[in-house]
Amino acid sequence: MWQLGRARRVRLALYAVLALGCLMFSPAALAGEQGPTVTWSPLLTEVRELIEKNYAGEVDPYSLEQGAIRGMIQALGDPYSDYLSPQEVEAFHQVLEGEYTGVGMVVAEDNGVFTIQAVLPSSPAARQGIRPGGVLLRVDGKPLKGLSVEGVILLLRGEPGTRVTVEIAWPWDSQPRSFTLVREVIRQPMAEAAILEGGVGYLALRSFTSQTPEEVALCLEALERRGVRKLVLDLRGNSGGYLEAAVEVTSLFLLEGTPVAQVVDKHGWVEVLRSEGPGIDWPVVVLVDGETASAAELLAGALQDTGAALLVGTRTFGKGSIQSLWPLRDGGALKLTTAYYLTPAGRPIDGVGLEPDIAVYDPEEQLNRAVELLKGRTSSAA
Repeated sequence: MWQLGRARRVRLALYAVLALGCLMFSPAALAGEQGPTVTWSPLLTEVRELIEKNYAGEVDPYSLEQGAIRGMIQALGDPYSDYLSPQEVEAFHQVLEGEYTGVGMVVAEDNGVFTIQAVLPSSPAARQGIRPGGVLLRVDGKPLKGLSVEGVILLLRGEPGTRVTVEIAWPWDSQPRSFTLVREVIRQPMAEAAILEGGVGYLALRSFTSQTPEEVALCLEALERRGVRKLVLDLRGNSGGYLEAAVEVTSLFLLEGTPVAQVVDKHGWVEVLRSEGPGIDWPVVVLVDGETASAAELLAGALQDTGAALLVGTRTFGKGSIQSLWPLRDGGALKLTTAYYLTPAGRPIDGVGLEPDIAVYDPEEQLNRAVELLKGRTSSAA
């Protein structure tokens, strides 16, 4: 029953979002097209030459070039557009594929502040007692000011068995605390299922990677074999992932042809993304919070707009922009905001978020309320 539809390959090839965004690879980049040769403008050339001739310290031409690139991106004023070095590109993809060498901390950036959003169970960070909610201040003594989230992730990565020291400040501690962690291979499932009281199914999604649609399909199949016909879908703390993966997962819940989202490009052109089925006829309650973002908001918004689910929790993050990833000749990549998405009903997400149907602020009570809402409901197939 739970077969994934043939993936849409139009413009929406891939997403990404550890930096809290939906991302797709540009068609030109995927086709291997090369852009025109980049030349310095007369003003930039003048400045570069003055630096090279007169600066008292060492001058690295490659660093000047990277600085110019980052300066252009910063001038956009968009926190989700960025230049990724070759090393950052590798770390970026590792995280999104759900397997990497690190310490098991999920880090999110907001206005230059790097917050520990989640700590993976049984990871090096978890074993040292590190908890979500702390602000990451330093990695191996290096301040993080001016770094991208990919740059911070790169500092946390390394070979298995190597050590990294992190300094973290929690609101409830008077002083920051330091931890020395041993890196190891981290493998995390993207979907986890359980059966709650009253035969209510529970499905938690951590992120939208290339493996998430298949994991969700297997979880739903396993729950169905156990007689489950109602579901709590937990998207709390889910900061996004591949846009294509979010569309495929949404297709598991909505009948074929049902609108999933609207994508609006810089020219105002609108593309309607539609479900490829098979859909589900179970009553569903979706748990959301302020960390539910991007691709996770796409799924939640689609289920809310189509009446397929009720949303319980708090207002979501409000990340409705899509970033395209353009590979560059140095092995790095340009991550650039190229479109925005709306819910099927045309509601904006970016900077607004989704308002839950039922507002519940206590995390434990959110799950209890969802179960209570489902106890008395049955699916049309039951």
